[in-house]
Amino acid sequence: MEKIRVLLVEDRDVVKDSLKLILQKYDNIIIEGEASDGWEAVSLVKQTDYDVVLMDINLPNMDGIQATIEIKKINPIVEILAHSFFLNSERIYDMIDAGAKGIVKKGESSAVYEEAIRAVANGTIYLSDEVHYSVYEKVLGCLKQPA
Repeated sequence: MEKIRVLLVEDRDVVKDSLKLILQKYDNIIIEGEASDGWEAVSLVKQTDYDVVLMDINLPNMDGIQATIEIKKINPIVEILAHSFFLNSERIYDMIDAGAKGIVKKGESSAVYEEAIRAVANGTIYLSDEVHYSVYEKVLGCLKQPA
């Protein structure tokens, strides 16, 4: 099985350390780089080829949405998997519009993260259950609006 090379972009050390710990148990995933803000993530993508960028949305200096836009300009092949504690439909749409292939809510199980990383690395769109629910509610709200 080919290893999936991941750039982990997260500004909170405790979250970053937790993600590294839960992902190291999967033989098919290797954390090849770490960044604490969007600028650093963009810089690392210029230097190294990654398969997946696990991108926090709320970052200092350059947020995950802008960093995703910049990264996709540099390397359109790299896949972006976004994650955040606070997800609303607008942020979800902004990340997808920026080029993210998947979105998970922080705190999901390690199995969800592994499944999401594997899915986006294979070119599949991945939205965790909570993200699906948020998108579904937004779509329903739009459909119920009078013309």
